Amino acid sequence: MNFTKKILFAMAAGIIIGIILNVSLSNDNVIKDFLISNIFETISVLFLSLLKMIVLPLIFVSIICGTLSMSDPNKLTRLGFKTILLYMLSTVIAISIALIISNMFPYSINEIQENSFNGLDINEPKISEKNFILNFIPENFFFALSSGNVLQVLFFALFMGITASFIKIDIPVFVDLMENLNQILINIVFVIIKITPLAVFCLLAKTFANQGVDVLTPLIQYFVLVIVVLLIHFFGSFYIFLTLFSNLNPFIFYKKLKQLLIFTFSTSSSNASIPYTLDIVTKKYGVDKSFSSFSIPLGATINMDGTAIMQGCAAYFLASYYGIALEFTDYLTIIATATLASIGTAGIPSAGIIMLSVILEQIGIPLEGVALLLGVDRLLDMMRTSINVAGDTCITCIVAKSEGLINTKIFEDTSEN
Repeated sequence: MNFTKKILFAMAAGIIIGIILNVSLSNDNVIKDFLISNIFETISVLFLSLLKMIVLPLIFVSIICGTLSMSDPNKLTRLGFKTILLYMLSTVIAISIALIISNMFPYSINEIQENSFNGLDINEPKISEKNFILNFIPENFFFALSSGNVLQVLFFALFMGITASFIKIDIPVFVDLMENLNQILINIVFVIIKITPLAVFCLLAKTFANQGVDVLTPLIQYFVLVIVVLLIHFFGSFYIFLTLFSNLNPFIFYKKLKQLLIFTFSTSSSNASIPYTLDIVTKKYGVDKSFSSFSIPLGATINMDGTAIMQGCAAYFLASYYGIALEFTDYLTIIATATLASIGTAGIPSAGIIMLSVILEQIGIPLEGVALLLGVDRLLDMMRTSINVAGDTCITCIVAKSEGLINTKIFEDTSEN
C-alpha cells in the first residue's frame, strides 16, 4: 500500500472509530477515556512535538542553503533578480487570494463543542504589534531561537545566507556543512512523515470521538475551498501574468502543461520533478537550457504558490475553528511569513504542512490544528505541487521571453500535443 492510500485509509478508519466511540460510549466511559486520553492523545501530541522540534532547524538551514544556491554572483544579474522578483510576487498574490476568498467563505463551525479543545489556550499572545517591521529583526538571535520566534529566525537565516553568498568561495567548509545539515534535516522530515498515517488516525479518532460528525462539515469546506483557490490562481493569475508580462499565448501554455501536471501530481515533490520539468520547459516550450537550468531549480526552492495558498486557507480555517479573530497585522504576518518560509520549504512531499506551523505560531493558533488538517492534506499536497511547478514554468517562460531566451516557434508548435 503506497503512502497516499495509507493516509486515506487512516483518515477513514479514524473517522469511523471516532464516530463509533462518540455514539456508543458515554462521556464518562472508562474505555473511551483510556483510548482518548492515554493512546490517541499521546500519539497526537508526540507527532506535534516532532513537528515543532524540526521546524526551526529546518527553516534556518534550508533558507541559508537556498540563498547560497541562488546567490551565485554570475547569476544574480538582471536576469536573476527579475526571476526572483516574479517568483516572490506570484507567491504574495497566491496567498493574498487565499486570504481574501477565505474571508468571503463562512465556515459551519458554530456547533463544534468547545470542550474538545482539551484545555488548549486559544488566546495565547500573538506577535507584538508595536511595530510590524521591527518584529522581523532579532535583537538577540539566540533568544529568538530559544523562545521560538520563527519570524526573527527566518530573517536572520535569510540575512546570513545572503551575506555568506558573497564570500562563499572562501568558506567552502561552511557551505558543505549547511548542505550536509540540510540533507540530514530533510531525512528527519521523511522519518516524521512516515508516522503521519498513525497520527492522522489518532487525531481524527480523538476529534470525532469528542465532537461527533459536526467537525466533518468544516473540514470538507476547507478542502473544497483550497481546491477552488488553487484553480483560480492557476487559470487566473498565470493567465494575467502571461498576458501582462509577455505576449505568449496562454492557451498554448496551458495545453502543453498537461503532461507535466500529471507527473507532478503523482510525485508530490517539486524537487523530484525538476529533471522532468526541465525537459518539458526546454523541449516543449523552447526555453534556452542555460536559463531554464537556473530558473527551474530556483523555482523549486523559492516559488511555492500552491503551498502558500494552502497555508493561507489553513491559517484562516484554523483561526475560525478555534474562534480566533484575525486582525490586519495578522494577515500581514501570514503573507510575510508564508513568503519567507517558501524560500525554506523543502520541495518534498508534505513539507508545506510542516511549514504551516511557522505561520500558526506567529498568530497564536494551537498547533494541534496542523494534525487535524493532515487527514486531507495528502490529496491537497498532490494538487498544490502541480500548481507550484506550473508557476515555475510560467515565470520561466515569461522571463525567458523578455530576455530573448525562448524559441517562439517551438513554444507555438502544438503538433505533438
